[in-house]
Amino acid sequence: MTFSEYAIGLFPYLSCGEAEPYYFTELIGSFIKDSAMDSCQILKRKDDTKYRYVTGDRPIPQKAAQYIYEQKDKEKFSKWMWERMGDADSYDGVIEWLNNWGISTDEPERVCQKLLEDILLDIIQKSSVTQNAKETEIDLKLIDDIQEKIKALPRPAEVPVPEEATDDEQMYISELYRAYGDAECIDAFSADDLASYPEYEEDLDDRRVDFYAAETIRRGVMELGGGGLSGQFDVLKSETYDGVKDTARRKHENGYECMLSVMEQAVNAPVTNYLLSESPYWISARIKKGVCHHLVNDKKLIWVRRRKAQ
Repeated sequence: MTFSEYAIGLFPYLSCGEAEPYYFTELIGSFIKDSAMDSCQILKRKDDTKYRYVTGDRPIPQKAAQYIYEQKDKEKFSKWMWERMGDADSYDGVIEWLNNWGISTDEPERVCQKLLEDILLDIIQKSSVTQNAKETEIDLKLIDDIQEKIKALPRPAEVPVPEEATDDEQMYISELYRAYGDAECIDAFSADDLASYPEYEEDLDDRRVDFYAAETIRRGVMELGGGGLSGQFDVLKSETYDGVKDTARRKHENGYECMLSVMEQAVNAPVTNYLLSESPYWISARIKKGVCHHLVNDKKLIWVRRRKAQ
């Protein structure tokens, strides 16, 4: 039941022949405490506005409904309604009106008090839901706008793979040598052994390409927005580590198999908290695998658990 349906339905029985604006004032004024009357702003509205509240052409504002509900005086309303029904000899009429709404009672004044209370509460709750829906709609639009802008980001400046490994590469390459040696039962596998194992030489070349794919992102995010997104590479590393750490902890036949398993998992692991994952230029399988080598440099990942004596 809406406020208008309530007010119009009871109008013939409670208005005592007065016009809608006066009836509205009496209806609301009888529902709130005497001490709240002077501060009740809706009672100060123009007669035309009060008329529209009754007819339903204008809804009761959520703020007004909240005030009326919080300042309610149940006994005052029930007493006022009982007196009005007596003055208008309308007790039976109100009973019949309630029956038409499927409500049977011999205390119409208390039932109508509860109905008005529920109507006000419904206005408050619906307004809150509508406001939350609007805020959610705005939030979703903002997210969509951000995602579209991210998708439109230009390709980061590619960091080329140098012919000779740099100092920044020594740690993850050393770990790769340990993995190759672990697979071939060679205690101190080194660059000198690559010629004898061309498959590992090819693997190392691929790993270096992966490392610099990730290095391109590391440097690229530092240049975006004056450095405002510079922390996103750390987010990418954290997301990747969370996605692969269980795979790294499992038992593997050797360090090389461990590395391969982690790389496979890294490619499939979601990195949803990494904002730039919406852009095809800022995330890829190579980038994800390259991040794992950066994690080796950070001493977060290793391929061979037990170090053999050197």
